[in-house]
Amino acid sequence: MQKQQATLFDYYQNTLEKKRYNRTQHGGVNTKGRRKLERPLSSRKWIHLVLKSDKAKGKLSFLNPKNAQNIKQILKKQANKFGVKIADYANVGNHLHLKIKINNRDSFQKFLKSVTCLIARKITGASKTNPFGRFWQGLAFTRVLQSSLEILNLKGYIQANRIQAAQGESAREKFLLQFNHWVYRQVNSKTEIYNST
Repeated sequence: MQKQQATLFDYYQNTLEKKRYNRTQHGGVNTKGRRKLERPLSSRKWIHLVLKSDKAKGKLSFLNPKNAQNIKQILKKQANKFGVKIADYANVGNHLHLKIKINNRDSFQKFLKSVTCLIARKITGASKTNPFGRFWQGLAFTRVLQSSLEILNLKGYIQANRIQAAQGESAREKFLLQFNHWVYRQVNSKTEIYNST
């Protein structure tokens, strides 16, 4: 049986293949020096994408009004070009959270390469004659969402990051505490209904 690149790797014959393919997330800032494996992707499930830059401070912050507008325009244009659906989005100043759905691996890779290049170039003013150097911090992080609970949790997490960008860390933590408590009650009430039938 041949593995489908457009879907999450869910077929494996032995422990080595399971370790390699039975993953849902890839990338992030702590992946330097680790062995490179295929990025798990799915064309049927939602994906959480995070782009982070340790250089995005001051004038280079994503929250700078001009930068924020440029980033939105770049994401919208490239998403339309490569068939990526952006369902939710949060700009936190030095990183971006997106909830996306893709058509296939190839178009997603083109989308990812184009948005990271265009955003970095637009914010830093870099060009062939005016190089800036490394802008992004680590590999782009992606996680394939496996359940409705994960989708719900991501909704709250993205909203929490929006609140952090607007009101600060303490407001974010307060919202997350309330949201997680609400999710806990929802899950428990459904479990009780299921157990009583």
